Amino acid sequence: MADTAVAERGRLDTLPKLLRRNRERWGSRVAFRDKEFGIWTQYTWGDVYEQVKEFSLGLVSLGLNPGEKVAVIGDNEPQWYWAAYAAYAARGVVVGLFTDAIPSEIEYILDHSEATFVVARDQEQVDKLLAVAPKLSRIRKIIWWYPRGMRGYRHPLLMSFQEVAEMGRAYQATHPDLFERLIAESAGQDIANIYYTSGTTGTPKGVMCSHEALIGSTEATLSLVSLEADDHILCYLPPAWVGESFLGLIPHLLTGAILHTLEEPETVMQDIREVTPALILGGARQWEGWVSIIQARIADAGWIERTLYRLLLPVGARVAALRLEGKAPELLWKGLHPIANALVLRPIRAYLGLTRAKLPATAGTVLGPDTFRFIHSLGIPLHQVYGSTEGGMVTGHRAEDIRWGTVGPPLPRVQVQISPEGEILVKSPYLFSEYWKDAEATRRAFTADGWWRSGDAGRFDGNGHLIYLDRLSELGELQSGDRYSPQHIESGLRFCPYVRDAMVVGGKTREFVSAVIIIDFSNVGKWAERHRIPYTTYTDLSQRPEVARLIEGEVERLNADLPPPVRIQRFVCLSKEFDPDEGDVTRTRKLKRAALTGRYGGLIEAIYRGEEACAVDATVTYQDGRQGVVTTAIRIHSVPKAGAC
Repeated sequence: MADTAVAERGRLDTLPKLLRRNRERWGSRVAFRDKEFGIWTQYTWGDVYEQVKEFSLGLVSLGLNPGEKVAVIGDNEPQWYWAAYAAYAARGVVVGLFTDAIPSEIEYILDHSEATFVVARDQEQVDKLLAVAPKLSRIRKIIWWYPRGMRGYRHPLLMSFQEVAEMGRAYQATHPDLFERLIAESAGQDIANIYYTSGTTGTPKGVMCSHEALIGSTEATLSLVSLEADDHILCYLPPAWVGESFLGLIPHLLTGAILHTLEEPETVMQDIREVTPALILGGARQWEGWVSIIQARIADAGWIERTLYRLLLPVGARVAALRLEGKAPELLWKGLHPIANALVLRPIRAYLGLTRAKLPATAGTVLGPDTFRFIHSLGIPLHQVYGSTEGGMVTGHRAEDIRWGTVGPPLPRVQVQISPEGEILVKSPYLFSEYWKDAEATRRAFTADGWWRSGDAGRFDGNGHLIYLDRLSELGELQSGDRYSPQHIESGLRFCPYVRDAMVVGGKTREFVSAVIIIDFSNVGKWAERHRIPYTTYTDLSQRPEVARLIEGEVERLNADLPPPVRIQRFVCLSKEFDPDEGDVTRTRKLKRAALTGRYGGLIEAIYRGEEACAVDATVTYQDGRQGVVTTAIRIHSVPKAGAC
């Protein structure tokens, strides 16, 4: 069994103490694998410890003091994690930034967090940082680790990762015991990270999380599965997201499991196939995307393969449904399942790289029941977990008790109750400490008797499993009084391989539900080519009448599973994708509904006025920096069968 150091709580209450323990226990064993140019490079626990020691002492020699903030921006690469470990060891606080953050977002977070050092991957990130640096007087150094494009840069703020490490080696010569002393002095109550919320409803808040809260919450999550030191973890989600800490970085430190970092975001599928991880976290969008890939591959297969899929996928679906209900498969299905597994299911799992998955998990936005069932039909034991930056990990499925439609029962030492208003309230040792520089928001986040207000709507089923419904503020109600969950309907739309994203629209002043749909350009493009439908651009394809009929069929499929009053009656295929740089979605792809409703207010009004088209302006930024406005006539479509009971 994995030793998660519960019995050693007093001694191993910080992340750098876990790193030191692992160096002592597994010094020559592989800790990290990093892929570059198609080749995996290995680092032992001893290697990692030395890298972290040198960089940490380099930061200290540059003036990093306990409690000061070190921001890190870059892709999932060893240097990201080593920089974080180094900051922790020096009793600093890590502030993660998303790689696609624009300069104004970077400026806000660095200024608000009072960061003194920034560690960045490459020229792209350095350029953004130098653009805002004149407004950030606290920044002492910007440290880069990837040299491409940096040769000609000369700036007093800039240093390379290697230069800082060399300073650390020199500093160690005159301070030989300092690093170990700093680790020994670290305390569980020390703040480890400030995670900035996604800002779906306003300005991002800095959520302060202590070492002991992060470690304890991760230990509670690992109670769902037995993770061993020779298991593999792939970190591919943004390391600035708290979910990657809970189900990536910290399980690696707690159990000694080997951490893999991917080559490029574009190679994630290939990297997963090579790693075959035991633990992998995917947001709902990732799992929906993988299902779309499988569905598209099935559609593109030859007729013999398609016939096998058509005959044998239902076998997997039937067996999975029975198991999720706690029932044993009947003799017929039990006999057919090994055949289906050999010919169809296992090859699909191998294509996804999930043949050895112990804890494939989803968190974040709602995962629709169709997607959940489909993944289980492939023999992938997908667990739904529920948590947040402020609340830590709250609930999760156990392997022997997975129920679709729920996010599992509360984790050890976590209490959950539902308020009279239907809000999920949480009490546990793993809650955040406070919002950075926002005492009033911290006060509002808790009830008078100490329960954290999640802002989420939910209820319990008869088996003690929590059912997450939606954000309390986003639960919809039509003019008729009929209530609906936008996230539930949107996840149903995204199950379609031809839909990349969607926003459901309704409200108390509306008579029906409508949808703004973003087509999946790749899958719809392939479909159009198979059907010899010409198109030139994304905009052109999105407005083709044949595509409208394709999407209409998918909407009708979803409507069949919805109560008649809340079925989608009208929809549009937008001429451009939702863009985080334009404030449509967050960096983790959560919809910013208020922003979208404002931007497309004219289009939404046209939908409800019964119009057949609406002109929509879109700002376009050209390569030379110039901006222009492109006007597109967006067609509005009605769903004929939407009102049928």
